Amino acid sequence: MIRRLLACLGILIVRPDRSAWPSPPRRREPPDPSPAQLAEVQDLCSQWLVMWCWYRREYAAIAKFGPEPTIIYNRNPRHLVFQCRAAELATPIP
Repeated sequence: MIRRLLACLGILIVRPDRSAWPSPPRRREPPDPSPAQLAEVQDLCSQWLVMWCWYRREYAAIAKFGPEPTIIYNRNPRHLVFQCRAAELATPIP
């Protein structure tokens, strides 16, 4: 391990413009949804408060039902709707 670290430092000394460590793969950032798209997701999830988190770059759905607060995050609106429906069906009826 020390040899590998020294080899990486040697690469930096010889070629300072090249990083010794591989860069992590970049995730493609989803675009911000239009107000119409956000309204459509909110209509599909009537028991939830749906928001777009610009910092996390994904949808957040907060449950308006049940004894415990439930928050679901997902980048894909279709997956978010499926997860919301699954959480609604899993909640026991009092």
